[in-house]
Amino acid sequence: MLCINIRTHRMKNLFNKYFQSLIAPGEFDQFADFINQKKNEPEIFRFMDDAWRRQTEEKATERQNPLLLQKIKQTILNDELSRSLLKARRYSIGLKIAAALVVGLLVVNVWMYREKQAADGSQTMQVVSVPNGAKTEFELPDGSSLWLNGGSAISYASNFKHNRTVELQGEAFFDVVKSHAPFTVKTKSGRVEVLGTAFNVQAYTEGEFTTTLERGKVKILNAEGKPLGSLEPGEQVQLIDNKFVKDQVDTQIYTSWKDGKLIFVRETFPVTMRRLERWFNVDIEYSSDDFEGLWFSGTIENESISEVMDIICKVAPVTYSYNSKERMIKVNALKK
Repeated sequence: MLCINIRTHRMKNLFNKYFQSLIAPGEFDQFADFINQKKNEPEIFRFMDDAWRRQTEEKATERQNPLLLQKIKQTILNDELSRSLLKARRYSIGLKIAAALVVGLLVVNVWMYREKQAADGSQTMQVVSVPNGAKTEFELPDGSSLWLNGGSAISYASNFKHNRTVELQGEAFFDVVKSHAPFTVKTKSGRVEVLGTAFNVQAYTEGEFTTTLERGKVKILNAEGKPLGSLEPGEQVQLIDNKFVKDQVDTQIYTSWKDGKLIFVRETFPVTMRRLERWFNVDIEYSSDDFEGLWFSGTIENESISEVMDIICKVAPVTYSYNSKERMIKVNALKK
């Protein structure tokens, strides 16, 4: 009985660490094995119920997706995971890197949901966020579909069907259903207004704003709500030096992330590294002066971060080291 209690305490601790994004790759192996065994479901639901109760007692309630368990198990059993792990072994990445890859694939289907009161206390705001290394797809209350990229968050009011306004920090793709109520995406640097269309918005930081239109038509406004023009399918607007610049683009380059692909077309080295950090949930250190003028083109789909860095080292004069425990990559330029 003592062994069972110790085991139960250990697994409950791992659940708490996982929900707080503090679980280590080595601990994750035990966590994944535990939740993948049907006999453990009573304990799993009890652990999740305990976490639910603790978090709903807080003023700003934060809750796990009710489909969390199902999605975790589906991801662990996913054939793509098996293929990726076999590929990792062929490249001799090692067990620790494979474990880190498992973590990355798992969180693809994990998202956090919480409620908070609006500043004036008049209504409840719904908040959805995903960490770096993850992405999620879900449906808004009006039936519109939304894909949220890693390191991103959105919020919207509880009366969303009548007030279709979403506040975005990060990147999201929207497929909006038609309605008499306009659909508005607000960011710190710009806004998008539509009635029904499909488009991508990127606004990770203040001063960063890019909107790419795939279908339909959208109106672009500045942060204060002043109209600046509209977009047709295949067009993109960016905020560059405090000016909105419109251009014709291949929309797939900017929207393929929702389908599990990262496409780079002559991306500068700093932009490439930022996108890799978000995609793989790693920190990448390098000296910006050493990589001026370097750019990268290519498509990432099933590769691990080690495989991607290996490819970059083959096509550019760089080397790297990877601390899988701390998920830290250091990139150095080769001396001429």
